[in-house]
Amino acid sequence: MTGPHTQYRVLYSGWSIPRSSFLFGMSTRASVWFLVIAIAFIALIMFGFGVGFAVTFAAIAYLLWSPMVLRFAGRSLYEWSGLARQWRRHTRKGEDMYLSGLFSRVPNGTNRLPGLLHGSELHEGWDQHRSGHKYGVVHLPATKQSTVVIECFPQGNEAIDQESVNVSVFNWGTFLNYLGDTSDVDGATVVIETGPETGNRLRREVAELVRPSMPGGPLPTAMMTESAEILPYGSVRMWARVAITFKATSAARRDDVGEQIAEISRRLGGLLTVLDEANLNPRMLGSDEIVALTKRAYSPSTLNSLELADIDEGGHDLGWEDAGPMAHRDKRSTYWHDGCFSTTWEMSLAPSQPVPETVLRPVVDVNGDLVRKRVAIVYRPHSPSDAANLVNKDYKNALSGRNSGKGVASVEADLRVEATEQQRQEQGRGHGLTRFGIMITIT
Repeated sequence: MTGPHTQYRVLYSGWSIPRSSFLFGMSTRASVWFLVIAIAFIALIMFGFGVGFAVTFAAIAYLLWSPMVLRFAGRSLYEWSGLARQWRRHTRKGEDMYLSGLFSRVPNGTNRLPGLLHGSELHEGWDQHRSGHKYGVVHLPATKQSTVVIECFPQGNEAIDQESVNVSVFNWGTFLNYLGDTSDVDGATVVIETGPETGNRLRREVAELVRPSMPGGPLPTAMMTESAEILPYGSVRMWARVAITFKATSAARRDDVGEQIAEISRRLGGLLTVLDEANLNPRMLGSDEIVALTKRAYSPSTLNSLELADIDEGGHDLGWEDAGPMAHRDKRSTYWHDGCFSTTWEMSLAPSQPVPETVLRPVVDVNGDLVRKRVAIVYRPHSPSDAANLVNKDYKNALSGRNSGKGVASVEADLRVEATEQQRQEQGRGHGLTRFGIMITIT
């Protein structure tokens, strides 16, 4: 029996991989090629080429066709082959190695960011809803995209009841739905990062508290100073951030980044309010802070000096043009950068069963054996019109995949039809539709 104040844990499900189904549950492209080979087999027999020749042709054709339907880790064998060819072309051109600095070919001898962010720019905006607080905006002129970074301070699971947790998760879903209400949000990325605790913050706090004239004599001062030196040793710190990427959808915002930043400033109040309702205590990051977090990701050895510079009123004096690594090299499974190497794992499949809100806790929790860790959850919200078209298309493809086979449909096909039908009903009630993926990086 449950009373009116019973606390219960909600289970979450409903995710699926959009795919088109035609013959025997295969994709449309694989089904078309299957029919083409079958028709060619019949035509060869009809035009007198002989049964043996037709069978040999069909066997070879279906052997070449089979990698379309054979899948591994969410990709077909042809897709893996394409990735291998891209990697060989990447290394043949020497694009797997990057050198920057004074004696490099990088303009002005700076440490610019590699890859897609090489041409990016860092601007500043004014938050109209937080007393004119300055915040940083990373702008990509090539794609007309602008990204803001919000630092969050989640409450965690200490001294919080289950009902409050359920409300916070619901409000987080409201935030994702809020992002999809407009068509100019390209995506949002949540990053939970851990790293070694330097102790600089605690030492600064103690230095501000202790005084020679403190009651009790020199003993309390000595105890606090010694604790500030010992307690941070071997501990791990955690950061939480949300990055939101906007795209310019009007001619004025595409031509002038200032217009784009003004539009972002106007909308920040609603975004921060929704994040606040999810108990995330958001705070916009300034330009210097964005430079620092980017630099320490590429060069982890700079963490201590960057923190000390942040404590100093003068700052770290690094610009966006120096936020990248001195050198890096790509390998098949690792990324070498400034004396460290990182490996990233990508989520290939979502859980097949309902899960609680704590499903990712073992991944994001602090781990003393894996000090430098970064868990990134990438969200790509669909607009309401696109969401309606997608869920209807998924439902039709699920029905087609279930009805294309002979006899009794498989349990997997029935479950997919039920999942897509549930998505149609929820989207019709106003819920959003969002693509998502998870990447885990260990350095």
